[in-house]
Amino acid sequence: MSHPAVVSVQSRECSPELLERLSGSTLFPERPAGAAIVSVVRRGGGSLFYVAAPAMVDADEQVEYFLGLLPEEHEGQLKALRDRVEVGSLDDRSSRWLSTKLLDGTNPAAGELRERIHAFVARERAAGADVRLDCFEPSANLEELAASLGMPANQADASVIPLGTKASGRRIFLDAGVPVVAGTDEFHSVDELAGGITDLVEAGHRKLVLKLSSTEFGAGMGNALLDLGATDLPADREGVRAAVAAALPTADLVDPKLTWAQYAAMITTSGVVAERWVEGDEVRSPSFQGRIAEDGTVTAVSVHDQVLGGAGLTYVGSCFPADAAYRSEALRHGLAVGARLVANGVRRGDYGVDFLAVREGSRWQVLGCELNLRATGTKHGFTMATALLDTVPDPDGDLVVGGSPRVYEASDGIADPSLVGVRPSALIDAVRSSPLHYDPVTRTGVVLHLLSALPTYGKFGAICIGRDRGECERMMRGLRELALALGNR
Repeated sequence: MSHPAVVSVQSRECSPELLERLSGSTLFPERPAGAAIVSVVRRGGGSLFYVAAPAMVDADEQVEYFLGLLPEEHEGQLKALRDRVEVGSLDDRSSRWLSTKLLDGTNPAAGELRERIHAFVARERAAGADVRLDCFEPSANLEELAASLGMPANQADASVIPLGTKASGRRIFLDAGVPVVAGTDEFHSVDELAGGITDLVEAGHRKLVLKLSSTEFGAGMGNALLDLGATDLPADREGVRAAVAAALPTADLVDPKLTWAQYAAMITTSGVVAERWVEGDEVRSPSFQGRIAEDGTVTAVSVHDQVLGGAGLTYVGSCFPADAAYRSEALRHGLAVGARLVANGVRRGDYGVDFLAVREGSRWQVLGCELNLRATGTKHGFTMATALLDTVPDPDGDLVVGGSPRVYEASDGIADPSLVGVRPSALIDAVRSSPLHYDPVTRTGVVLHLLSALPTYGKFGAICIGRDRGECERMMRGLRELALALGNR
């Protein structure tokens, strides 16, 4: 029986300018490293070549930490496992995509790294391995790399990337029978946008969210909030349109490093949609993750509740599983969207659907919000949890181990200025020697990730696995206290 061998290139191919502005985002491709090590090497018995740029900080200590999350069967096994993990790094801290750095024909170091990848693939194939290229999202760059390695990437073809825009997502939701928030078509000028917003205002909507439509903008960083509630609007349409146009430059941009003039310029190339701001007795944001197989089969992978910051527009983490009050509806709608993607020519790959769950009284309504034709920020935490627990969700979307439920809370943004300068190895040692460290016997505890962001940005990520939500919250609080104590030494 063949063993798996994985080349992992987790390039997040959003706007390079956005990567430059978003703290520590050039290190996002490192987020799934631990999950890949546990799932491919520890559980899968395979080999892994993980590509990173910039280089992982304390790489050996990080790899050994992840390998050690599950106990060794005998002395010396850890060394054998370590030999099956190869980290290929480039010392490139620019905001270029990881795939661009890797395929840079002018950089001798990139050429040497490509040769190492080819050697890994040749060696593993000769040993009878099933070799795969694991990526975060569709990309022409990654298709070029895949062709050179003689294998497909595991995401959708680059030709279908336009299906992942905000405007396309709205159309696919409607085709799939998924209710959506009241909104506009896609516009490419501020003047057109003012006209579309006027239609929403005349329908009674005064609080709106603007969304740059292109797939280049993730984590809500292409969004802006426009509140016309206090604006004195005239009775005639042209007067309303003029008032909307005058108010647009006052929109509250999620990306604080952008000006309205810059945002307006992006509208011409990216396109923009406007939607009513959803309010109710309670509003949550469940996120569905699905997978499309080569034969067109659509599988539900998970449903999380997203943790949002920045006025509820920016992704900062997730909780698993999503609330049972609306989880089954999110699962049903997520699968329907996957079927529409297949009908539109998507042949394989991850996809995510972000919903809004709105409670009025005791009733929840689930609305389609955004479509992501790629993996999502929930994937690395889910992969780590299911690999450590050695289980997958049951038909209801729950994780159960030996008859006992497991839930988790994940964050990519545990941050404090005092953590700048802290080495990943120091935090690893502190967690290992604390009661928080993941225990493979109780199958609960804390697992770290995104550790290379610590020294420069004072931030890191973690997943807290517990028996219930309260236990996870206590772990996350304890981890923050532990990290702050380390940073304030």
